[in-house]
Amino acid sequence: MYKIDSSIKEPTLLKIQSISDDRGYLIPITDDIDHDLFHRCYIVGNYGKDVIRGLHYHKLETKVFTIVSGAAKFITLKLPEDMANRNDEVEIEDYIYETPESVQTFVLSDKHHGVLVIPPYYANGWISLEDNTVLTSLSNLRFEQAIDDDIRINPYIIPEWEVVGR
Repeated sequence: MYKIDSSIKEPTLLKIQSISDDRGYLIPITDDIDHDLFHRCYIVGNYGKDVIRGLHYHKLETKVFTIVSGAAKFITLKLPEDMANRNDEVEIEDYIYETPESVQTFVLSDKHHGVLVIPPYYANGWISLEDNTVLTSLSNLRFEQAIDDDIRINPYIIPEWEVVGR
């Protein structure tokens, strides 16, 4: 029935409808989302390019991101729960080296409309690719619940933040 619900078990980038005419566009972000799943909506903006937000690991929180203005590269990292609890940088670096498939990247922009769903058990963060990048996010947890579900991981142990020229 919904494209975005509790059945999503891995990071998923979904295209969303964009309705355009001579005035501009309308993007119905929440039409395909099970509204019972989400309890918080928030906006995050980075003033400058190359600003990193994250890396956070969550055991309970599901997040849905979309870009309002600018562009961002998102990183997800599938970590075993016990490893996230220890949060040992050397152990995590070794894990990333040994299992490169545990890291995924997604690029979203205001020119290519989509939503990124990140379920629990995936560390996640993003870097702005343009000045004044703004995103909106939905969460299944209220702010005070999300704070208790937040494990911060050093973002610089992941080399994929760089944008590689093509």
